[in-house]
Amino acid sequence: MKNKIASLMLVVMFFALALPGICLAAWPKKPIMIMIPWPAGNDPSTMVASAMAPMMSDELGVPVKVVNKPGGGAVLATNELRNSRPDGYTMGLISIGPMITQVLRGKTPYTNEDLKPLGLVWSSPFTLACRTDAPYSNLKELAEYGRTHELKLAHWGLGAVPTLIAMNAAKIGGFQWKETAYKDLNPLLVVKGDADVITFSIPGVKDYVESGKMKILACMLPDRLPDYPDVATVAEQGFGDAYSIWFGAFVPAQTPDDIASQLSDTFFKVMARPEIQKVIRNVGVIPHPTGPAAARKQMDSELANFGAIMKDLGIIE
Repeated sequence: MKNKIASLMLVVMFFALALPGICLAAWPKKPIMIMIPWPAGNDPSTMVASAMAPMMSDELGVPVKVVNKPGGGAVLATNELRNSRPDGYTMGLISIGPMITQVLRGKTPYTNEDLKPLGLVWSSPFTLACRTDAPYSNLKELAEYGRTHELKLAHWGLGAVPTLIAMNAAKIGGFQWKETAYKDLNPLLVVKGDADVITFSIPGVKDYVESGKMKILACMLPDRLPDYPDVATVAEQGFGDAYSIWFGAFVPAQTPDDIASQLSDTFFKVMARPEIQKVIRNVGVIPHPTGPAAARKQMDSELANFGAIMKDLGIIE
């Protein structure tokens, strides 16, 4: 009898030790969803993720599907991701707005810590741009001009990340914008003289730049724009940190680290393929793959720094 009990205990101990490995080996065993909190039409993240999905499926051995869930300034889908089962079968591509600035403004039912970053993936190529005949061609010259002249800034809204970057640049440069938020922001506001400077992404200003009607003062990215390598970043010009309008891959915070790591590795492996890099170039986003630890460090820094900027502007208390 004692020998039977001992044998049974050995069997139980074997399965107890082997179970974590068995669980990991069993993942994934059903479809994985990539949730995107914006409408599908002309959305760069949707286009890139849709191209990546079948390749991720080949790597993981299960279907990978992209699902768009727009609404609430991306907060609704981000909250749904937060409330999803932390089993590695739901991930989301979320931007800096719902992850940082909306959180700071108290507009979200979640906190930054409720989601685990798989990494930051790409940024929208936002810039500060003006008319070609403006008497300034970089942020230093802009600041010098702005200390003695009125400068009208056209932007999406005071809580928008590009606006906060522009506001911070003005603070560092020692001048103040006469700013106006536009629901239908358009580079024509600058071309026609209704505004002096605009925060806008490259796809929207490119035609005006190439036709000689506008020029770029600075790009809001960690690195320079591939198509405009002579234009320095905001950080290079000494007017703030290397902020950008980034997009990142996230899972619920309680997702096991081993599953999150495998999902992150697969995402970035597929993202690095030449076919996907071509899609990224074509849709106009700027890739800058950043791992989980660096992503969390950057977000913590942005929460502190953007929080200070927003307090200065009176957006938050």
